[in-house]
Amino acid sequence: MNQRPEIAVLVETSRGHGRQIIEGVARYAAEHGPWGLRLEPRNLKDPPPRWLKPGEVSGIIVRCDSLAMAEFVQSTGLPVIDVRGAVPEAGIPLVGVDNDAIVDAALEHFTQRGFQRIGFCNFFGYKNRWIAQRRDRLVERARAAGIDCRVYSGRRSSQKPTSRSHREIAALRDWLAKLPRPIAILCCDDEQAHVLLDAAHRLKLEVPNDVAVLGIDNDEVFCRVSNPPLSSVDVNAFAVGYKAAEMLDRRINGKRVPAKTLLPPRGVITRQSSDIVAVEDPEVAAALSFIRENACQPIKASQVADHLSVSRSTLDRYLQAAIGLSGTEAIMQVRLGQVKADLANTDLPLTSIAARAGFASAQNLANLFRERTGSTPGSYRKEMRS
Repeated sequence: MNQRPEIAVLVETSRGHGRQIIEGVARYAAEHGPWGLRLEPRNLKDPPPRWLKPGEVSGIIVRCDSLAMAEFVQSTGLPVIDVRGAVPEAGIPLVGVDNDAIVDAALEHFTQRGFQRIGFCNFFGYKNRWIAQRRDRLVERARAAGIDCRVYSGRRSSQKPTSRSHREIAALRDWLAKLPRPIAILCCDDEQAHVLLDAAHRLKLEVPNDVAVLGIDNDEVFCRVSNPPLSSVDVNAFAVGYKAAEMLDRRINGKRVPAKTLLPPRGVITRQSSDIVAVEDPEVAAALSFIRENACQPIKASQVADHLSVSRSTLDRYLQAAIGLSGTEAIMQVRLGQVKADLANTDLPLTSIAARAGFASAQNLANLFRERTGSTPGSYRKEMRS
């Protein structure tokens, strides 16, 4: 009988993102093992554990945050998979989240609600590559769409990543108070979104009417304790852990793996902090609300126009000016959003998903989905679930 592999999981247990990765690793181990998982309570920046020695484990899954950690795990000579990507120069195979796709999901969430002003908040002033990538992607996509985009990057007065000084809080409030409204703000993670919501509360700003807030990671703790509850992009960290375990398994067995594997997010989990139609024109706001509530019935653009007592051409003119979409396109955007959510989060067959989103048949949905996304529904579901 072969000895079971012992795997060192050097992933922080202090954050929801890390815990979801660990759950994904554990699922793979349960399905393809038996594996022994070596785990201990960790923070992201903790040093390597003293017990980690080549003779003790068969491979390592690590959230590598520093060159020192990268050099240590490589010095063991063991197969390693990184699930962070903060030290690409180390050349460790990476399984991670697709930051461009995360930002694209956030921007679609905002534009569906009619926002023409958005912001990006990096309150802690982190200098990580992934934060810069998210910020730059949002600025690029927003400006290409003619959307006003404001960026806030705090300056660290403490080396502790979660420490906040009165000066830093005051600077954040000052930035927030001067923003035009309404505005939607994407924060680089849920913890910072929680801080931003508190700043908005102290400024007596209405959320989401004055400022809508969206986090990243869908950390249940921060999302639920926030007031109001925080909307967040579910980055699919569970799938990252599962895929990382699969890649490590291949490396342990002498097989080659890609240098980088990026997985798309599951989508935006909408809660009260961003659940609003935010356009200044009351006609457009009414149209978008009607579309969001009835798109999957299904409805046609002419019915939206009738609801507003305007012509179809007038409706399209209103929506094009506000969100850059015609009435038909705005309806289809909502319907496809429902389809993607069902594919990612349920085991419903395609016939049921088609019916829920207002499509005449599963084949009709499949054809349109491929045309709009470049992927089949089955491939999209498989990709979202690794």
